[in-house]
Amino acid sequence: GVVSALFSTPVDVVKTRLMNAAGGNKGAIQYKGVIDCFINMPKKEGIGSLYKGFWPLAIRKVAWTVVFFLVNEQALKVIRGSYS
Repeated sequence: GVVSALFSTPVDVVKTRLMNAAGGNKGAIQYKGVIDCFINMPKKEGIGSLYKGFWPLAIRKVAWTVVFFLVNEQALKVIRGSYS
């Protein structure tokens, strides 16, 4: 959960920035493209700008993974007849 959030958060933040700029948001900083955004965001705002929203995403992924495996294990026990 946390590892996938580490890799996916910067990509999501850059995508959101580019979509906001393309949507005609006059307050949005204009970037030339994905690479320009990846380079200039940390230069102007610091490396933390690529990880905005990291903790809510990581917590959601970890919680979902825990619930998934708990339900999966219980379902497998029922299917295999461990509760008989």
